[in-house]
Amino acid sequence: MDKPLYPCKPIGSIDVLASTLGVHRKKLIEIASKVNTSYTSYDLPEHPITGKVRKVVDPKHELKKIQRRINSRIFEQVIFPPYLHGGIKATPLIKRDYVENASQHGHSQTLINLDVKNFYPNIKAGVVSDIFKYFFRFNDDVVELLTKITTYNGSLPQGGCTSSYLANLVFFNSEYKLVSSLRGKSIRYTRLLDDITISSQKTIDNESATKIIKKVAAMLKKSKLSLKSNKTKITDRSEMHKEFEVTGLWVQPKKPQMRKKDVKYVRQLVFECEKLAAVSKTSDTFHSLWNKTSGLVAKLSRLNHSQAINYRARLSNILPEYDQESKDKLVRSVNAALKVPVNFHTKWGVIKKYNLIIYKLGILARTNKVLAKNLRNSLKKHYSSVMTIDEFWG
Repeated sequence: MDKPLYPCKPIGSIDVLASTLGVHRKKLIEIASKVNTSYTSYDLPEHPITGKVRKVVDPKHELKKIQRRINSRIFEQVIFPPYLHGGIKATPLIKRDYVENASQHGHSQTLINLDVKNFYPNIKAGVVSDIFKYFFRFNDDVVELLTKITTYNGSLPQGGCTSSYLANLVFFNSEYKLVSSLRGKSIRYTRLLDDITISSQKTIDNESATKIIKKVAAMLKKSKLSLKSNKTKITDRSEMHKEFEVTGLWVQPKKPQMRKKDVKYVRQLVFECEKLAAVSKTSDTFHSLWNKTSGLVAKLSRLNHSQAINYRARLSNILPEYDQESKDKLVRSVNAALKVPVNFHTKWGVIKKYNLIIYKLGILARTNKVLAKNLRNSLKKHYSSVMTIDEFWG
């Protein structure tokens, strides 16, 4: 199946939408009316060398809860085709991450990497409205309300909970035709949000590659989007001096891999962790380095790299610990949490703090199991009715 499919009955009124999302109709309309003041914006550095930044927005509590319910109760019902990756919930049969995206281009002869220009900001409210109207076939009042709730200042917000699902549906009525056409020529296509990759195990000559790129550009144009020309790359596997990568992974082999220099870097970081652990396992510097290294080792594990098990074992022997000052601070946090009245235990801020303390008690248990166990038992008794994070947002 190449075309996304929504197998559920279309939502025909705002009352049905409110019922689906578990919120009162008036509350839903109120949230939609003030959506442009319901975000906190901040700049996220895009590249440590260039210093370029990108603006990210985070929906505030009420809006975030509604958007997460739109995800779980509407968007997660969509059956997405296997060429779409990024920001979509995986299924037991289909993984949806950067590794799976790269896997579909293993052992390619020709690789075409394309990037959509300013993807999220250029997906306008009109395009989002069309998704709700023509893909989901919702009632016009529902379309208008959902468009307001999922856009910010007339565009798709980078940081909105619903944005990645909508980004995957932007080309719902045209992308599948392109994919089918390319497959007929034994050419593979995937998209991880704004990163489009096209490949073939046979050589794609320059003329054919240009035609393919023009077809992609035409598809984007229908949604008033365009390619970032300086990010367009056409690479042949014989060009050893050039990168041959998809979403940061080397795809010259049959299965995606990290390059030798990157694996060497992870090995060096593991060694640096061991050196620093010999001095102190409690410093902020060690905690930060260990967490960074652990993340990269997890990446090696995801790629089934032969050294991943060894590196994980070495990191497990030098787990970060707390010094006395940190232990005392954690005990104070637990005592403060035990004074929070039960009727406040349904609030998001309280749930978040509770889960963070439970995580930190896991670190404390590495050096003081008895204290950590006693504190955890006291917390669990006091917070016996607290929801999990998934339950809260669900």
